[in-house]
Amino acid sequence: MGGTPATRTALGRPFGRLIIAGEATHPEQSGMVHGAFDEGVRAARWCIGQRFGKVAVVGAGAAGIGAARTLRDAGVSVALLEARERIGGRAWSVPLPAPEASTVVMELGANWLQQGGRNTLAPVAEAIGCRLVPTNFHRPLELGHPAAVGEHTTRAVMKALHARVDRATASGDLPLADVVDAFLADPHPFDRHAVQRVVDSEVCLDTGVPLGELSARLGFEAGVGAGDRWIVGGYRAVLEALATGTDIRLGCAVTRIHWGDERVEIEHTGGCMQADAAIVTVPAAVLQDGRPGFTPPLPTDQQHALALLTTGRVEKAALVFGERWWPRSEDGYIRIADGPGRISEWLDLSDALGVPAITAIFVGDWAAELWDGQDDASVAAGVARVLQRATESAGR
Repeated sequence: MGGTPATRTALGRPFGRLIIAGEATHPEQSGMVHGAFDEGVRAARWCIGQRFGKVAVVGAGAAGIGAARTLRDAGVSVALLEARERIGGRAWSVPLPAPEASTVVMELGANWLQQGGRNTLAPVAEAIGCRLVPTNFHRPLELGHPAAVGEHTTRAVMKALHARVDRATASGDLPLADVVDAFLADPHPFDRHAVQRVVDSEVCLDTGVPLGELSARLGFEAGVGAGDRWIVGGYRAVLEALATGTDIRLGCAVTRIHWGDERVEIEHTGGCMQADAAIVTVPAAVLQDGRPGFTPPLPTDQQHALALLTTGRVEKAALVFGERWWPRSEDGYIRIADGPGRISEWLDLSDALGVPAITAIFVGDWAAELWDGQDDASVAAGVARVLQRATESAGR
């Protein structure tokens, strides 16, 4: 709460021979894989413009891969350091055992190529022959209780909510929770159920952030649902294609970065590295946790920007069954309500993958309830029970 697009721009402003880049630094496409990738490219172009001969890139997510690829193509010596034993960051494609097949690749991270023609990763996916399946988010199969309110009412409620936000923030921003609470107290011409259901589906599900921590002016995710497609076989294929030929050092956690006006020195679990510059692409939440450390500390502007950013709680499960026992959605997209404030998003992959498979996204407190303190088997069982209850309530 309190952050603006200018906050993200400030976080991504170069200092010394260092620059931070990723989804958190994109003023318009934060939270999107291609937004992170584009920011990595931006950071690399800054390094190229400064004529740095050797650059270290910290983090092998979409931003780090975009940066390393751009630097390598420009003839710059680059090393990509990644703490995990895999690339991709929050784009995480995993093979799961499947009936009548050895494995099937499913996503435990990002799923969609969003924003249609604006997505810079879509042409890459098409060029390497990925099969892309469109999703119409405006026509979900709605299951569970409270009942859905329909596309027309959803649009009307969102229009009314935006109008209330405009009036409430005329003299300054405030938490979105304040506007929503006032709307629920006086929902006319809608009923309270309709307002709650739309806010749960169109705001909470998109952000995973408590409304009390979300800006009323800026707490809406823009540009989703226009030409969104998911990749059969996963994001992994796209990012691996972009990373081919890059010096990637997995299992190499960066612990401290010494920066200044002459060179940077990077301490990591395998030793120490010197470079002309560094691009740091680790998530904002990791930076907020003090990882890696910086000597000297980050400049005041970057510290202030980090303090204003909030990271949502979003969890994802991927399930494979022996048969498809849940209702079929025309577009594969399902939303399940399990009470006020409890909306989950599901993508039925069965037709595209040829096996009964489905993924589910949970946010906020409901995600914490299902995930915290649980092993994978317990989480999977809890998620499957949500789908079973919704299927039974639909009389299927």
